[in-house]
Amino acid sequence: MSNPPSEHSPKWPTEKVELIHANPRWLEMGERLVAQLEALLFPLGVTSMEHVGSTSIPGIPAKPIIDLMAQIPTYDNLAELVNVLTPEGWSYVPPELDGRPYRRFFVKKDNDRRLAQLQLFLQGDPRFEEQLAFRDALLERSDWAMAYGELKVVLAERYPRNREGYTQAMSEFMEAILKQWKGKGTRNLSVVDERYPIGRFTYEGKISADQRMQWIADISLLPTQLSTALEGLSEEQLDTPYRTYGWTVRQVAHHIADSHLNSFTRFKLALTEKQPTIKPYYEEQWALLPDSKQAPVVLSIALVTALHARWDYLLQAMREEDFARTFRHPESLKVLRLDEALGIYSWHGRHHVAHITSLRGRMGW
Repeated sequence: MSNPPSEHSPKWPTEKVELIHANPRWLEMGERLVAQLEALLFPLGVTSMEHVGSTSIPGIPAKPIIDLMAQIPTYDNLAELVNVLTPEGWSYVPPELDGRPYRRFFVKKDNDRRLAQLQLFLQGDPRFEEQLAFRDALLERSDWAMAYGELKVVLAERYPRNREGYTQAMSEFMEAILKQWKGKGTRNLSVVDERYPIGRFTYEGKISADQRMQWIADISLLPTQLSTALEGLSEEQLDTPYRTYGWTVRQVAHHIADSHLNSFTRFKLALTEKQPTIKPYYEEQWALLPDSKQAPVVLSIALVTALHARWDYLLQAMREEDFARTFRHPESLKVLRLDEALGIYSWHGRHHVAHITSLRGRMGW
């Protein structure tokens, strides 16, 4: 029998199991938290940050808690991880309170209610791959996802204050799904992640001059690629989400202009100031403004064309030492070199153009 909570115990372990209707912002929130935690924890040896759980499955009810997990080779530097996460609002839950000694657990909360949680598994722990496989199975099989959502509603009514009972019953469903999914492999590699059609941005080692030139070429080519991707689309097609609960094609086009305008400004700041702290912006809120949701895409094509012409001119004139200049991001606390920022935005443009071209391919447009 578990011990009753003391007056000093957090309230969230015993909070009522309450489900709410699917919120399309959960996926965006998950992506944002994944990016933030990758920036904070990957330098400390953490790998494979993933958004899992019900909030990662579009269209099903869930507790409004973003569930994240990652892997780490060892827990030897746990104290360092705690020191990095605590200022960002994450609380460490020791195994004796968590009750699951096979993981290390962090909670991001507001007034004792969980907003997000992070599970850290040792590399090779099968529980990590099982949760990924379960998520991928539900993403591919909408019938399983709907059955899962319906079961969650029933169990929330049956176990309103019994989180362990609720979790155990859900685990039985998960095991049944994984048995059916097992024949397809732990992860179904044939399923394209519509969020990352060209994969995430990665680079290894020192950035060479040849690599920089390729990235500069990508910056130069983006306006043409964007214009081609949007060519011939009707207003109805422009207002079609590129994925379930994702931005519309129109919003994607305007986001590219917004984001790259911010990036160009950051380059100028870094080239003229000593490691400036840049001002972040809330891209998901910008995407909801009237111009992002309604304005003709030709406006952003024109903006990106002019902006990238200026950006390309600047990049071509930059020297080796210029690319080593840096700026600081106040949210991730990461100090970014301009050559790395160049790589990120080379990828960023191609990433969003692929959102549009992948949708056109799936829809036969």
